[in-house]
Amino acid sequence: MKNKWISLFSLILCFGCDRTDEANVEQQLQETFSENFQLTTSANFNLVWQDDFDGTTLDTTKWSRIPQGTVDWNNTMTTDDQVYDLSDGYLHLKGIVNPDTQSDPRAYLTGGVWTRNKYNFTYGKVEVRAKFDSAQGCWPAIWLLGSTNEYGGWPDFGEIDLMEHLNFDGYIYSTIHANTKSNPSSKTSSVNTSNFNVYGVEWYPERIVFTINGVTTFTYYKAAGADWRQWPFDRDFHLILSQQLGGSWVGGVNSSHLPVDYVIDFVKYFEYIPNPTPPLGDNKYIKIQMNGNTSNSWNHLTEVTLVNDGKEYVLPSGHNAPGVLGDGAGVEGSNTGFYGLDSSGLLTINLGQGYEFDAVKLGVYNGDSRVYQNVEVSLSEDGITFGPTNIKDIQNSELFILPEAYQYIKIQMNGSNANSWSHLTEVTLINNGTEFTMPSGHDTSSLLGDGAGVNGSSTGYYGLDSSGLLIIDLGQEVNFKAVKLGVYNGSIRTYNDVEVSFSKDGVVYGPKEIHDIQNYQVFF
Repeated sequence: MKNKWISLFSLILCFGCDRTDEANVEQQLQETFSENFQLTTSANFNLVWQDDFDGTTLDTTKWSRIPQGTVDWNNTMTTDDQVYDLSDGYLHLKGIVNPDTQSDPRAYLTGGVWTRNKYNFTYGKVEVRAKFDSAQGCWPAIWLLGSTNEYGGWPDFGEIDLMEHLNFDGYIYSTIHANTKSNPSSKTSSVNTSNFNVYGVEWYPERIVFTINGVTTFTYYKAAGADWRQWPFDRDFHLILSQQLGGSWVGGVNSSHLPVDYVIDFVKYFEYIPNPTPPLGDNKYIKIQMNGNTSNSWNHLTEVTLVNDGKEYVLPSGHNAPGVLGDGAGVEGSNTGFYGLDSSGLLTINLGQGYEFDAVKLGVYNGDSRVYQNVEVSLSEDGITFGPTNIKDIQNSELFILPEAYQYIKIQMNGSNANSWSHLTEVTLINNGTEFTMPSGHDTSSLLGDGAGVNGSSTGYYGLDSSGLLIIDLGQEVNFKAVKLGVYNGSIRTYNDVEVSFSKDGVVYGPKEIHDIQNYQVFF
């Protein structure tokens, strides 16, 4: 990625937008970038096992139904068909009033499945997309349990609870169980459990990270010098999806609330890959400039992570960070060691060779909710000439999204709900919240005006071909993060399914983003 701006665009900065429009565009940008980068995944993980439940019967090469047990979590379990269903791409685990207490005297029956003796694993990432009903006494869960007992019985062999929900609570529990636990070992997280959510865990050799919809809720760390008592998480575990009714923790059951349904959309397991690196590229040096925080003048940088195509590469120890300051590999702002900035708050990281990445995530120490203001990040190929500086405040961790360079913009329109014409009035490049509106001449006939309408104003139309296609050649590669398109909208018409994609060579285009436009719309 080449980090350079063409001076031409500094001359065509759009001054026509009022402050409200600028704020709206900035908000759209922030929301779009959050959607694109919030659900990043560590490059330490590779998908190797999954079940989308697309069949009509349970895949018994992956799962077994859980039989009745004697403890609270499994004493209502049954392998009977009446609490299991696979339909429309979902696995349903039900909780019901037992209709036949003569054959089985238990008052309630529930379903559950596990991978025990069929798929066990050490380290990796698990994701389960699920929703579930609430009821008094209802206790659905997603969890991992140690598959061997060389450390002893429960809790010595370890347990990792991704999600447990009780009764009508508006939150779920995520918990670690071991012989001796360090803090934090449990966290409650607010969530709408009647909607589908992705409950996840990332299990590393030295930490366990809990997530909901890709967002970290808390992290459990292996203590220095820990043995099996605090860290039994160094051997095989298996996955359990369990529906349960009643128990000492959840309390008694209100049978009038039954039946209940626990619906699973998919389960994914990603194997752990140590020490991954991003693809080779141009970025060899990262310059980070910090300026103290709202509590004091110190700069506590705990994490530097490269992000490429949605995958995160956390920098290991040794990147210009003195050993006395720790390993420099804290994640999401956790205080496991600080990178060594100089007395002016400057750190220049030499990656040793060039890599390709889209963003840099920085984490900071935040024990008292301090804010590190105006932190600057820029990249260089040679350590001398650095590209555009991205500036943000950081309170815990923050993504610095770096501009990408493209030469071609492909726009595909399909008419509007008023007629088949595609009235494109504006094409604006956006970088760091600043707008650069295309001047006339970008593949648009002079007969149709200057093509520089702002926020949908009709000062001229870009010339799309008869199929509604326009490919803009910028003349050379230009760095930008987003494109705003404006359309003529005199009769409140909507232009449906407008497509935008980018290319470096005009041949291979990246992913398309598709939106309806009524006045103007930010893409990417």
